Amino acid sequence: MKILVITFVLTLTLTKSFASTLVSHKAYYKLLLNKTEANSLLQGGEGKSTFYFEKSCNGWALKENFLLSYNLSNNKTTNTFSIFKTFEDFSSNNFSFEHYDKSDINGIIDYQGFIKKKNKYLSGKIIEKEITNLNYEDKILLPTEHLIKLLNHAKKNKKILYSNVFFGSSKTSLVKRVSAIIGKIKTITTKLESEVINNEVWPIHLAFFNYKSKKSSPETQIVIEIDEGGIVYNYEVDYGDYKMLAKLVKLENISGTKC
Repeated sequence: MKILVITFVLTLTLTKSFASTLVSHKAYYKLLLNKTEANSLLQGGEGKSTFYFEKSCNGWALKENFLLSYNLSNNKTTNTFSIFKTFEDFSSNNFSFEHYDKSDINGIIDYQGFIKKKNKYLSGKIIEKEITNLNYEDKILLPTEHLIKLLNHAKKNKKILYSNVFFGSSKTSLVKRVSAIIGKIKTITTKLESEVINNEVWPIHLAFFNYKSKKSSPETQIVIEIDEGGIVYNYEVDYGDYKMLAKLVKLENISGTKC
């Protein structure tokens, strides 16, 4: 029992230490879509996104907006607008999420929910037209908890991290298996002006699998360049028949809430 208590205290202290290095910021990205398969319906496209991440008095608040325009092979264009918001407390035991998506093809997706974690037990609800109970019994991380652990591995020169993560961004696949391969820290050049700019980043390859899926090939793959404050400078998402390239074009510091 003493060993368990000591381990818990050390983990909590370490988590708070790395959490304190995360930077509250607002990042603006330019998005570019490129097809990778000749028979893909998608011919290309572009868009923009904003990523808002702030340390509040009790936890981390996140809001991400996407606006994408897809060029299709039939000379038509389809648009998607998406808002995703979450809040995760500092203990990573409580998490709430909201997702609104409006697409010319899929219509409107609108749901919200919450999850509470106690040891290996996660329970909560997802609310749409009906309320559905959520229950998991496994070692599952929450998003900021996973980010802190990922940066912790990078700082210690550890190369691989396997995790189950509850994201909440997909109603049909709330939990993902995430495989992370962490590259060597490198220096990048940028013309951006911001007091939170850091030119040293880790290139990290992330592969996302459906939770408890036995498939060896990932659903989605993402390559990011991220600094120790959690700011992503560039990322590339591989969906299979097309890729989305994102480039940071503006970065703002957020002072954070006074508590």
